[in-house]
Amino acid sequence: MTEEHPQPSSTSPPPQEFQLLPLAALDTTSGCIVHRLFARIARFGLGRETPLLSVYITSLVLTFVPLLIGAVFSPLSLASPIEAHRLPFLRDWNVLFMYLVSFPCLMILTVTDQHVLSTSLKSVQLDGTLTISEMEATPLAIRWHRRFYMTNLASHAVGGVLGVLVAYYCYVAYIPKSVGFWIAVDGHLLPVGFIFLYCIFLFYALIPVYVFRSVAIALLFKDVVSHAQLRLLPLHPDKSGGLRPVGRLGLRNQYVLTLFGLNVVLLVITSLHYLQVPSSLYGLMIAAVIAYLVLGPLVFVAPLLAFRGGMLRTKSELMREVANRLRVELQRLRGQLQSGSISKEDEELIDRLRKIGALVDELPVWPFDATTVRKFLVAYVVPVLSGLVFPAIQIILYYVTTHASP
Repeated sequence: MTEEHPQPSSTSPPPQEFQLLPLAALDTTSGCIVHRLFARIARFGLGRETPLLSVYITSLVLTFVPLLIGAVFSPLSLASPIEAHRLPFLRDWNVLFMYLVSFPCLMILTVTDQHVLSTSLKSVQLDGTLTISEMEATPLAIRWHRRFYMTNLASHAVGGVLGVLVAYYCYVAYIPKSVGFWIAVDGHLLPVGFIFLYCIFLFYALIPVYVFRSVAIALLFKDVVSHAQLRLLPLHPDKSGGLRPVGRLGLRNQYVLTLFGLNVVLLVITSLHYLQVPSSLYGLMIAAVIAYLVLGPLVFVAPLLAFRGGMLRTKSELMREVANRLRVELQRLRGQLQSGSISKEDEELIDRLRKIGALVDELPVWPFDATTVRKFLVAYVVPVLSGLVFPAIQIILYYVTTHASP
């Protein structure tokens, strides 16, 4: 019997889990097939949290294992290219990377986003960095429970359409005999070709689920910050005012885009090196490269914009409070200048206010530290640099072969 998530209503009392930490206990998985699948797997004696290894293995069972079985029983060679089929299965690094690395990692990041979200919000709440009254938090949690339910349903609908479109696009691009791809013979799709299209469907059907949920989480943060109070700590050990747990969510998004970028690089390399690339595939490659270069910084920053606005507002309020107090003290001291009755205590007070102002000025205005930024830059640059390696090697080999002594 399928377990249904409760649907709270504004007229009924909130569920018990909302009473303790309403935001940290917010369930965002209602209506999501992916989370429901792995919730069932976790109940088979694996505990409440799904182990990452089981997510990885399940991803392989869903995609790579049937793909490999289909390739083994295909009439084409697994690794030896021939004139009619220049790209065998085991040399298709794009597909191998997609279903051994990209798809499992995307699945892991999707399945664990609820846990990361709840632990991040719980951390900043217990730390006192973010405070919100139960009167504000409870209806907010109920409202976003409904919104995530609708978001999950919409993501599956869009994912289904996108998966079908991309699978059909791959069918049209790879089926011609002149292309030489391993899924078809003489323009006819092999059984492994149907498995390939099914795997393509799954991969691109999962992407909107992650994207829609990431956008919803960013909007949730905006709503939280508008109802909560940020209490930034200038000397917090995380060097992010106490908000680094939230900043890590942006880094997760960049990791997903990095995997996408590496897949684009492998697609370009394998297609140019082995296949007679149709003109339609060039358009797909160019669009993917442009999308990566533009979306890279956006997917990292977007979930954190709400907290940046709150951090800027908090910093401005603290600076204004220090400035007002300093103005009052300076006006008082101005009246004492003529009499020369300025004491050592007055000097120490002004010095303390100046140091407090300097401390407030050092407050961060982004919920991440320098280490997180370095990790983002490395993840962003890796696909770009890897895309330059192949043409660089070709240029070097061409130079060596044309200038080598006879």
